[in-house]
Amino acid sequence: MNSKFKKIIIAAFLILIALNSVAFYILQEAIGIAKAINNTENKEALKSLEQKQILSDVLPSLVFTIDIVLIFFLCYLLIKMLFKSLKKSTPTQ
Repeated sequence: MNSKFKKIIIAAFLILIALNSVAFYILQEAIGIAKAINNTENKEALKSLEQKQILSDVLPSLVFTIDIVLIFFLCYLLIKMLFKSLKKSTPTQ
């Protein structure tokens, strides 16, 4: 691996860690929003809180979906690398 490729991988992991941190923070805020929705009687405030609730549901879901896709992609690359190494190690007749 060249150094440019390693830098890209490290940057991607750092961005992924930052995205996951933001997603967990938003999930914790969503718990507070859900409690506020239950205790609010004002219709304008309720509508605003429901919009925030939708955003706080969608954003973490997208981040976790990206995580799952990347995990499957890494599994694919690992299996591909494993088969290449097995193919090279077996003697051909």
